[in-house]
Amino acid sequence: MNEVKKTAVLALCVLSSVLVSCASVKSAALNSASTALSGADKKGIPVKKDISDSDSMLALTGESDVTLVSDFFPTALELYEIMHRTNPNHLGLTAMTGSLNVMYANAFIQTPAEELTNAEFDRQQAEYERAKLHYLRGRGYCLDALDGRHKGFKAAVLGTDPSAADTAIAALDKKDVNTAYWACAGWLGAFSLDPLNPDMLGSLHSPAAILEKVAALDPDYGGGAAWDILCNFYVSAPADFGGNYERGIYCYEQALRASGGKTPGPYVTYAESVCIPSGDEAGFVEALNKALAVNPDDNPSSRLMTTISQRRARRLLEHKSDYFLHW
Repeated sequence: MNEVKKTAVLALCVLSSVLVSCASVKSAALNSASTALSGADKKGIPVKKDISDSDSMLALTGESDVTLVSDFFPTALELYEIMHRTNPNHLGLTAMTGSLNVMYANAFIQTPAEELTNAEFDRQQAEYERAKLHYLRGRGYCLDALDGRHKGFKAAVLGTDPSAADTAIAALDKKDVNTAYWACAGWLGAFSLDPLNPDMLGSLHSPAAILEKVAALDPDYGGGAAWDILCNFYVSAPADFGGNYERGIYCYEQALRASGGKTPGPYVTYAESVCIPSGDEAGFVEALNKALAVNPDDNPSSRLMTTISQRRARRLLEHKSDYFLHW
């Protein structure tokens, strides 16, 4: 039995035991289980780990068999949902449940849907709606967790007053970085699938501002993950809604710096968001080849996302003629 299956079975056993007995266990025991599952305590503060501590999530994030993880992920997600409903005031668990919804939407709903053909248009649109549902659910959980640490945060950033949002965002600290990142990943993921939605357009200032705060608090977070999303947003959004091409290129450079060129994500973002709109075929091919040159084993903890990004890079190269016309 490989490591993912072992972890899956262990997680199911542990969670089932907790859930079956949760009516009789003390609140402290439930909170302890929630903290262990989320990596953050009841107040949403990340738990410091000893160097010797193992990370069970590595069985998922470090896996290179995407199909294996995609088959198990819905079960893991639903178990976290159940745990969250059992212990809704545990901010660490709330944030983790939110981040898992966003991961699921991106890696296992939207990405496969993008590979469907024109003949499967109706199915593709249905999958995009599913992805949007989980993106927004994930955003909601993460914003709830941030609101638990900073009262009024959720209403401020979802509102249409940029100054009120900026005041709320200024209160974020380094303990909020992970939760804030996933809130925005879900937010902008949903926006990418429904860019004309007036509710999201009215508060679009907030996710960019939150990600800028994340990048300021922890410039190297996730190997440049915040910079990568910011690059995509700034070069893709109209100027009236916060787009800023020069800032986007700067964010791309920062993503490369933070990742050390060892993650394919920034290269794929550059190829799609910068090279295609500008008609830069040579830059497109160069960026995607750099993405494919990344060795997934150089960073075992992100092997899954590297594999998924490289699959996307190959698909883009295979369909290069769809993006660049030769007369």
